[in-house]
Amino acid sequence: MDLKDDNQLPTKNRNYFDSFKYAFIGVRTVFQEERNMRTHVILAILVIGLCFFLEMSRADWLWILLAIFLMLVMEIWNTVVENIIDLVTDYRYHPLAKKVKDMAAAAVLLTAGFSIVSGLIVLLPKVLNLFF
Repeated sequence: MDLKDDNQLPTKNRNYFDSFKYAFIGVRTVFQEERNMRTHVILAILVIGLCFFLEMSRADWLWILLAIFLMLVMEIWNTVVENIIDLVTDYRYHPLAKKVKDMAAAAVLLTAGFSIVSGLIVLLPKVLNLFF
């Protein structure tokens, strides 16, 4: 493609609708292509259902939603990093590429730890009150 041929170059989104459309395409793509994202979404739905059952306070809801959305965002960023590394390295092994992918996975792991601890702090006392 000749760079002078402006008709073939991508253009900036012309309106907000296009921006939202492409963002939702990105969400759908990561959901379709990443098993871990599907797992996170299923767990999030289960936790939200439990929260409705337990009649959570507003502050408790905020902590649970923060943990859920932070987890989903980190999974998306991890996928972005992995895809960029694969694009740059053309799927060939490189020690620096491995480091970057491992660090992105570590961010997801730490976020999952935060989500689990937050969930336990908020939900465990309420669940235990149901049984004792």
